[in-house]
Amino acid sequence: MQVLSQGSSHPEPGTTVHKNSTFGASHTGAAAKSAVQSTTEDADEWATAVREATENVARIETLNAESGQRGNSWALPVTTGKNARTPVWTSRAGWQHQVRTLLNSPAGTELCKKNTVSTEAAFAVAVIHACLAEGKTGRGVTASRERIAARAGVSVSVVKRARRVLGALGMAVEQERGRYLTTLESMAAEAHHGHRQFRAASVWALISPRAVVNTGTVPARKTRSTRASLRRAAYPKTSQHKSRTASHVSAPVRNSPQSTDHGPLSPSGGFVLPSLVFKFSPTHAYPRAGKPKNTQKSVPRPIELQRTAAQLISHIPALKTVKHVGHICDVLNRAGIDVTRWNGRDIARELNRDTQFRGWVWPAQLTRPVAFLRWRLAHIDWSAPSPAERTRENDRARLAEQAARRREAHERDSHVAAAHTRAGIMQQLREQLSARTPA
Repeated sequence: MQVLSQGSSHPEPGTTVHKNSTFGASHTGAAAKSAVQSTTEDADEWATAVREATENVARIETLNAESGQRGNSWALPVTTGKNARTPVWTSRAGWQHQVRTLLNSPAGTELCKKNTVSTEAAFAVAVIHACLAEGKTGRGVTASRERIAARAGVSVSVVKRARRVLGALGMAVEQERGRYLTTLESMAAEAHHGHRQFRAASVWALISPRAVVNTGTVPARKTRSTRASLRRAAYPKTSQHKSRTASHVSAPVRNSPQSTDHGPLSPSGGFVLPSLVFKFSPTHAYPRAGKPKNTQKSVPRPIELQRTAAQLISHIPALKTVKHVGHICDVLNRAGIDVTRWNGRDIARELNRDTQFRGWVWPAQLTRPVAFLRWRLAHIDWSAPSPAERTRENDRARLAEQAARRREAHERDSHVAAAHTRAGIMQQLREQLSARTPA
């Protein structure tokens, strides 16, 4: 009799063996051995998969930590030893000054001409590289060519040619060439920024060669104006007299740089403290020496001109990259367009009509939208009536025609009514006459 487990209707697996059958017992033992063997293999595969996953996670964390990833994209790690062989730049401003000097030199001009790129475009690309580089070393430029082209306002091909010029001048070096990522690198990129990435851009380093640093001129640093410098500029003779008197009276002590002179706001040097404060204080900028305040006041642009420029930008998407609406106002003003007759929508419609008439198409992207608009407006006669004026003229003509038709109909109805009235009166007279006449 089979033993049931805790009142269950299913027997336990161990109670199904019939001891009185030798064949049955051997078959059950082989099945159990096979099940144990398959369970052991599955456990080994699972342990191997867990070990490999743990090793991959460790490798990914090590790769991201050693490569120093930053930003919203994963950059290719620089090969060990390349940074040690690559010099750093002097500073961001110094590197830009060095690039500008080399581009303006005969060798730089010849390189730009050879690579068919202008010096201004090459310098614009160089400035964007400097903005994206690390501040201390000049390395770590990992942005894509499309991003650099968009920020510099040039095309991708111009970025390629400008990079060749910078490399030929010795001011930039490509440490790693952009490529597709491996499986481990793609997982590391996803662990870094959270989304899938299959390609990485080139890694560039901006350098300042020793020869360029030794021969190049250092840009002048901007100095901040102090009260003492302003006082010396306002009273040069008094300052010179004070310095001579101090030099004749006693020899200066070298230990303290301010021991032979008074403080910048000290009144003991013959100057009155309130006068100095009120003369050079920005909070008391009253008219000095009879000069009126705010002699250079900018005249605001007419509101109609600003409204027309804003409407034009809203109706032409290619002009939305203009940084300030005042540029469009200046273009409309120079074109001689009367904004009281032409609004922004009419100007956009006229530009579209002229484009279709010439068989042209609007460009998808404008690198210089202000110059393009100035060139297009110069080819159109803006003294003709605007579409709004033509619409108003058509409306006036249509309304006049409708009024004339209503007037004609009224007159016709009046004549008909008058005719019916006369006929009725004559009929009444005839009836009265016939009634008075004896039969």
